[in-house]
Parts: sequence; structure tokens; C-alpha cells
Amino acid sequence: MDAWDATANWLVESMIGNPVGLIVDLGPSNYDPDVDDEVINAQLHKLDDGVVMVRRSRTVLEQRRLLDHSVDGLTLDTWHHDDLFDDCTDGYLFTADLRLAAQACTAWFRDHGGVDSLDHLGCSYSMPDTLPHTR
Repeated sequence: MDAWDATANWLVESMIGNPVGLIVDLGPSNYDPDVDDEVINAQLHKLDDGVVMVRRSRTVLEQRRLLDHSVDGLTLDTWHHDDLFDDCTDGYLFTADLRLAAQACTAWFRDHGGVDSLDHLGCSYSMPDTLPHTR
């Protein structure tokens, strides 16, 4: 198994068992926000019913605060290239296929650069907050 496939497997494992609302951000670990260069980024956002939103960009992606994580009415497994997200320069995808989602991210870095090697790929997780419930 090559390093890109291993990274895709790791991303799939990262999505399994984690709650709806999880966001995984990927980008160069040495990113300098003071430099005005293109920066290859990808983001996975876990939605309801096992669906993941994949976003790819040449600018830093914001962490979107969605009103809800419902997937009702979403078109799955089709790349969207509209202006829904102003920070998303290279499209987004909704899919229940975790391997497809992970490979869409790894292919983005492999084919478009952004990192010299996988050793320089940065990753951060953002878990949703849970409010305390009282009885």
C-alpha cells in the first residue's frame, strides 16, 4: 500500500465512530497566513446518515457553522461548482462513500501539490460541542 492509500485509510478511520458535526481540515503543516500565496486545502464535514461533505480549495477553508446536518434533498456523489461557499474554489461533494471522500482529499494534494510530501500534510480535527442536559 502506498502512502497516499494509507492516508486515505486513515481519513476513513477518522470519520468512523466520530459524531455528526466533526470537521477534519487538511493543508500544508507549514502554512504561513502572512504569505499571500495559493494554499491547497481540503475539508471533511460529517453530516447525518453517514454522509460527508468534502470541500476543496486553493485558499484557506473556513469551518462552516451549518444550521443543521440533515442530508434531505442533497444530491450525492456529484461535484458541485457553484458559489454556495465563497471560500471553496474547487468544488464540493456530498457522499456516503467514506473511501470516495478520503480519496477526493488525498488526490487533491497528490495531483495539485500543496505539500512536498505527506510528512508536510497538516491535519486538525474540530469536534462538535455537546450541551449539558438536565432532567
